[in-house]
Amino acid sequence: MQTPDRPRTVANIALCVSAVLMVACATSTKRMTSLPPEGSAQRGEVPRTVVLFRVITGNDGKPAAATLSTLPKWKWHFLVNVGPPGRALGTGGTFGAGQFDTTVRQAGWGFLTLPAGSYQLAFAAYRTRFAMPGAQRAALGFGESDAFQFEVPAAASLLYVGTFDFTCRNADRWWGYVEHECTKVEVRDERDLALEVASAALPRFEPMQTALASMRSAEQPR
Repeated sequence: MQTPDRPRTVANIALCVSAVLMVACATSTKRMTSLPPEGSAQRGEVPRTVVLFRVITGNDGKPAAATLSTLPKWKWHFLVNVGPPGRALGTGGTFGAGQFDTTVRQAGWGFLTLPAGSYQLAFAAYRTRFAMPGAQRAALGFGESDAFQFEVPAAASLLYVGTFDFTCRNADRWWGYVEHECTKVEVRDERDLALEVASAALPRFEPMQTALASMRSAEQPR
Protein backbone atom coordinates (compact mmCIF):
# COMPACT_ATOMS: atom_id res chain seq x y z
CA MET A 1 0.00 0.00 0.00
CA GLN A 2 1.45 3.34 -1.00
CA THR A 3 1.87 5.94 1.75
CA PRO A 4 0.49 9.37 0.86
CA ASP A 5 2.99 12.15 0.36
CA ARG A 6 2.71 14.01 3.69
CA PRO A 7 4.01 17.43 2.51
CA ARG A 8 1.63 17.35 -0.44
CA THR A 9 -1.28 16.36 1.82
CA VAL A 10 -0.52 19.21 4.24
CA ALA A 11 -0.30 21.65 1.34
CA ASN A 12 -3.65 20.47 -0.05
CA ILE A 13 -5.29 20.88 3.37
CA ALA A 14 -3.86 24.38 3.70
CA LEU A 15 -5.23 25.28 0.25
CA CYS A 16 -8.66 23.96 1.19
CA VAL A 17 -8.70 25.93 4.46
CA SER A 18 -7.60 29.06 2.61
CA ALA A 19 -10.36 28.61 0.02
CA VAL A 20 -13.01 28.13 2.74
CA LEU A 21 -11.85 31.28 4.54
CA MET A 22 -11.91 33.29 1.30
CA VAL A 23 -15.47 32.16 0.53
CA ALA A 24 -16.58 32.92 4.10
CA CYS A 25 -14.96 36.37 3.95
CA ALA A 26 -16.60 37.14 0.59
CA THR A 27 -19.99 36.04 1.93
CA SER A 28 -19.58 38.18 5.05
CA THR A 29 -18.52 41.23 3.02
CA LYS A 30 -21.48 40.78 0.66
CA ARG A 31 -23.89 40.76 3.61
CA MET A 32 -22.30 43.89 5.06
CA THR A 33 -22.68 45.75 1.75
CA SER A 34 -26.23 44.61 0.88
CA LEU A 35 -29.50 45.89 2.33
CA PRO A 36 -31.39 43.36 4.48
CA PRO A 37 -34.07 41.64 2.38
CA GLU A 38 -37.69 42.26 3.24
CA GLY A 39 -39.16 39.70 5.63
CA SER A 40 -35.79 38.60 7.01
CA ALA A 41 -36.97 39.16 10.62
CA GLN A 42 -40.00 36.93 10.02
CA ARG A 43 -37.68 34.16 8.75
CA GLY A 44 -35.82 34.15 12.05
CA GLU A 45 -32.62 35.69 10.70
CA VAL A 46 -30.38 37.77 12.95
CA PRO A 47 -31.65 41.39 12.77
CA ARG A 48 -29.25 43.68 10.94
CA THR A 49 -29.08 47.47 11.01
CA VAL A 50 -28.31 49.71 8.04
CA VAL A 51 -25.45 51.96 9.20
CA LEU A 52 -25.44 55.16 7.13
CA PHE A 53 -22.46 57.51 6.79
CA ARG A 54 -20.89 60.06 4.49
CA VAL A 55 -17.26 60.81 3.56
CA ILE A 56 -16.14 64.23 2.36
CA THR A 57 -12.69 65.69 1.77
CA GLY A 58 -11.17 69.13 1.71
CA ASN A 59 -8.44 68.62 -0.89
CA ASP A 60 -6.06 71.58 -1.09
CA GLY A 61 -8.75 73.76 0.46
CA LYS A 62 -11.49 72.71 -1.98
CA PRO A 63 -14.36 70.81 -0.24
CA ALA A 64 -15.73 67.83 -2.15
CA ALA A 65 -17.62 64.60 -1.61
CA ALA A 66 -15.29 61.60 -1.48
CA THR A 67 -16.37 58.74 -3.67
CA LEU A 68 -17.01 55.39 -2.01
CA SER A 69 -17.44 53.69 -5.37
CA THR A 70 -14.68 51.27 -6.40
CA LEU A 71 -15.33 51.91 -10.10
CA PRO A 72 -13.54 53.08 -12.09
CA LYS A 73 -10.57 51.55 -10.27
CA TRP A 74 -8.15 54.28 -11.32
CA LYS A 75 -10.21 57.02 -9.65
CA TRP A 76 -9.28 58.06 -6.11
CA HIS A 77 -11.81 56.48 -3.75
CA PHE A 78 -12.19 55.41 -0.13
CA LEU A 79 -12.56 51.85 1.13
CA VAL A 80 -13.79 50.81 4.58
CA ASN A 81 -12.60 48.39 7.24
CA VAL A 82 -14.85 47.32 10.08
CA GLY A 83 -14.54 44.95 13.03
CA PRO A 84 -15.18 44.53 16.76
CA PRO A 85 -13.29 46.70 19.28
CA GLY A 86 -10.03 45.33 20.60
CA ARG A 87 -9.06 43.54 17.39
CA ALA A 88 -6.49 45.14 15.10
CA LEU A 89 -7.93 46.28 11.77
CA GLY A 90 -5.21 45.15 9.38
CA THR A 91 -4.98 46.87 6.01
CA GLY A 92 -5.73 43.56 4.26
CA GLY A 93 -9.35 43.57 5.40
CA THR A 94 -10.61 46.62 3.52
CA PHE A 95 -13.52 46.55 1.06
CA GLY A 96 -15.93 48.84 -0.78
CA ALA A 97 -18.87 50.18 1.23
CA GLY A 98 -22.49 49.48 0.33
CA GLN A 99 -23.54 51.53 -2.70
CA PHE A 100 -26.51 53.77 -3.44
CA ASP A 101 -27.63 55.08 -6.80
CA THR A 102 -25.38 57.51 -8.66
CA THR A 103 -26.68 60.78 -7.21
CA VAL A 104 -26.48 59.71 -3.56
CA ARG A 105 -23.19 57.87 -4.07
CA GLN A 106 -21.55 60.87 -5.73
CA ALA A 107 -22.54 62.98 -2.71
CA GLY A 108 -20.27 60.75 -0.60
CA TRP A 109 -22.88 58.49 1.04
CA GLY A 110 -22.41 54.79 1.75
CA PHE A 111 -23.64 52.17 4.19
CA LEU A 112 -22.85 48.96 6.06
CA THR A 113 -25.35 46.37 7.26
CA LEU A 114 -24.43 45.09 10.72
CA PRO A 115 -25.99 43.20 13.64
CA ALA A 116 -26.33 45.00 16.97
CA GLY A 117 -23.06 45.46 18.83
CA SER A 118 -19.92 47.57 19.23
CA TYR A 119 -17.71 48.29 16.22
CA GLN A 120 -14.67 50.16 15.02
CA LEU A 121 -14.53 51.63 11.53
CA ALA A 122 -11.51 52.83 9.53
CA PHE A 123 -11.17 54.31 6.05
CA ALA A 124 -8.47 53.46 3.53
CA ALA A 125 -7.35 54.51 0.07
CA TYR A 126 -4.64 53.80 -2.46
CA ARG A 127 -2.09 56.52 -3.22
CA THR A 128 -2.89 58.01 0.19
CA ARG A 129 -0.94 58.73 3.35
CA PHE A 130 -3.00 59.28 6.50
CA ALA A 131 -0.67 61.51 8.53
CA MET A 132 -2.49 61.18 11.85
CA PRO A 133 -2.10 59.13 15.08
CA GLY A 134 -3.03 55.46 14.76
CA ALA A 135 -2.93 55.39 10.95
CA GLN A 136 -1.33 52.54 9.01
CA ARG A 137 0.77 52.39 5.87
CA ALA A 138 1.04 49.39 3.54
CA ALA A 139 2.66 48.59 0.20
CA LEU A 140 2.00 50.42 -3.07
CA GLY A 141 1.03 53.68 -1.39
CA PHE A 142 -1.95 52.17 0.45
CA GLY A 143 -2.94 53.94 3.68
CA GLU A 144 -5.57 53.45 6.36
CA SER A 145 -6.87 55.95 8.91
CA ASP A 146 -7.17 55.43 12.62
CA ALA A 147 -10.43 53.78 13.67
CA PHE A 148 -13.69 55.32 14.84
CA GLN A 149 -15.92 53.62 17.39
CA PHE A 150 -19.70 53.35 17.33
CA GLU A 151 -22.50 51.27 18.82
CA VAL A 152 -25.37 49.68 16.90
CA PRO A 153 -28.45 49.46 19.19
CA ALA A 154 -30.53 46.31 19.11
CA ALA A 155 -33.74 48.19 18.29
CA ALA A 156 -32.38 50.23 15.36
CA SER A 157 -33.15 49.43 11.74
CA LEU A 158 -31.36 52.53 10.40
CA LEU A 159 -28.50 54.34 12.14
CA TYR A 160 -26.59 57.42 11.01
CA VAL A 161 -23.07 57.49 12.52
CA GLY A 162 -21.81 60.75 11.05
CA THR A 163 -20.08 62.52 8.20
CA PHE A 164 -16.32 61.89 8.14
CA ASP A 165 -14.65 65.07 6.95
CA PHE A 166 -11.02 64.47 5.92
CA THR A 167 -8.62 67.35 5.31
CA CYS A 168 -6.26 66.26 2.51
CA ARG A 169 -3.77 67.70 0.05
CA ASN A 170 -1.82 66.61 -3.00
CA ALA A 171 1.52 65.59 -1.51
CA ASP A 172 3.69 64.06 -4.25
CA ARG A 173 3.42 63.33 -7.94
CA TRP A 174 4.61 59.93 -9.18
CA TRP A 175 4.50 58.22 -12.55
CA GLY A 176 0.86 58.40 -13.63
CA TYR A 177 -0.72 59.46 -10.33
CA VAL A 178 -0.77 61.99 -7.50
CA GLU A 179 -0.30 60.85 -3.91
CA HIS A 180 -2.68 62.37 -1.38
CA GLU A 181 -1.93 63.18 2.24
CA CYS A 182 -4.79 63.39 4.73
CA THR A 183 -3.75 65.22 7.89
CA LYS A 184 -6.97 65.65 9.86
CA VAL A 185 -10.46 64.19 10.19
CA GLU A 186 -13.57 65.43 11.94
CA VAL A 187 -16.90 63.66 12.54
CA ARG A 188 -19.66 66.08 11.57
CA ASP A 189 -23.36 65.88 12.34
CA GLU A 190 -25.38 66.19 9.11
CA ARG A 191 -28.48 64.40 10.32
CA ASP A 192 -30.80 66.66 8.31
CA LEU A 193 -29.06 65.61 5.10
CA ALA A 194 -29.01 62.02 6.33
CA LEU A 195 -32.78 62.16 6.85
CA GLU A 196 -33.21 63.29 3.24
CA VAL A 197 -31.06 60.38 2.03
CA ALA A 198 -33.01 57.98 4.24
CA SER A 199 -36.35 59.20 2.91
CA ALA A 200 -35.21 58.90 -0.71
CA ALA A 201 -33.11 55.73 -0.63
CA LEU A 202 -34.02 53.83 2.56
CA PRO A 203 -37.72 54.50 3.28
CA ARG A 204 -38.51 50.98 4.50
CA PHE A 205 -35.85 51.23 7.24
CA GLU A 206 -37.13 54.45 8.82
CA PRO A 207 -37.24 55.93 11.43
CA MET A 208 -33.57 56.83 11.45
CA GLN A 209 -31.59 56.99 14.67
CA THR A 210 -28.40 59.04 15.12
CA ALA A 211 -25.35 58.10 17.21
CA LEU A 212 -22.16 59.77 15.99
CA ALA A 213 -18.99 57.71 15.88
CA SER A 214 -16.02 58.87 17.95
CA MET A 215 -12.30 58.73 17.18
CA ARG A 216 -10.60 55.89 18.97
CA SER A 217 -8.07 57.04 21.54
CA ALA A 218 -4.56 57.19 20.11
CA GLU A 219 -3.29 55.51 23.30
CA GLN A 220 -5.20 52.29 22.56
CA PRO A 221 -3.13 49.54 20.94
CA ARG A 222 -3.95 48.99 17.29
